[in-house]
Order: sequence, then C-alpha cells, then structure tokens
Amino acid sequence: MKLCISDGNKKLGKLPNISMPSYLSCPGKSKWCQKKCYANRYEKMYPRCTPAYIRNMAISKTPDFIDVIITKIKKMGGPYFRIHPSGDFYSTEYIDKWVNICQSLPDTLFCVYTRSWIIPELLSSLNKLKKLKNFQLFFSVDPTMPLPPEGRVAFIETDKRSNGIMCLEQTRKKNTCLECGYCYKNTKKNVIFKIH
Repeated sequence: MKLCISDGNKKLGKLPNISMPSYLSCPGKSKWCQKKCYANRYEKMYPRCTPAYIRNMAISKTPDFIDVIITKIKKMGGPYFRIHPSGDFYSTEYIDKWVNICQSLPDTLFCVYTRSWIIPELLSSLNKLKKLKNFQLFFSVDPTMPLPPEGRVAFIETDKRSNGIMCLEQTRKKNTCLECGYCYKNTKKNVIFKIH
C-alpha cells in the first residue's frame, strides 16, 4: 500500500497535506457538520479520493507510518504541512504518532483543524500536539457545539460566538493558504470560515 500525500490544491496552494476519509475518521463530528461537510462533497465529486484516503487511514495504523510520512515530508520540502483537509484524528495512538512526526521535523510548521477535542479521551493527546512549537491546532466548532477548552478556535461565520479574523483566502484577500500563512503563525488568534 502506498501513502497518498497531496502536493496541494486550488485553496491551499502548493501546500503538502494528508487526508483521511470523511466521517469514517471523524469521531467528533456533529449532525451539523455531517450535513455541511465540504470534504464529503469533495470525495463525491472526485471518487478516486475516497479509496486513497481509506488507504491512508489503513497505513496510519501500521508501525511504519511514522517513518514513511517523515521521509515523504522531507522529500516534498516546504515550510508548511497541512494535516487533514479531509478527515480527523480518530484515536490517541494516531495522535501520538503525529507528536512523534512533528518532533522529528522541527523545521516544518504543521497545522490542523479538529473536532476530535469533543471526545474526552482524545483531548489530552491533542493538547500534547498543541504544545509543540511547530504545531498550530485549531479547535473546530459549529453553532451546535459547546466552546472548546483554551486554545485557537476555528469558527463558522454563522456562529454568534465567533471572533477572530475571517479566512483571507475565502475573502479573496489572499490567493491561497500558502500565500497567507496566518493559520501557521504562532498566535492565539482565532479564524472564521464561511461555510464551504
């Protein structure tokens, strides 16, 4: 089995990333997010993605995953790496593998948006990731979810509690996430997304 790492897309720019299957890898999904899931719509539009993402999930459960992905990230280069444009952290073991990966690549800046924080047994492992100097973790919420613990939050613009900067790629102030880089910067500021 071959791990599938994308070298980017129209929104992200040439920003390497790895995805997991929507729903299947998302223990923190809400009913709201299941209805609005952009990743699931994308997978339906591009049916070849789903088998690749399912394969990524299978490989992520193997002992070789850490070495394989570190080698691939080093080969692709670049300052940033995006975790999960599709999918999420599905277990503590998987999160702990990412702690190891990020510690092994201190010159790469990692970013993720996750709803898995809502699962109590996953939160402590996510907090380990959040504390890494080269990692930016956003607790993702929708209007039907409680507010997360302390940390950066990714809001939906229809959420009355939202505060932070509107996504500059979505507002066309920046062409891509790579050009913007806001979410990779070590700040405490939140981000707000349009439903997409």
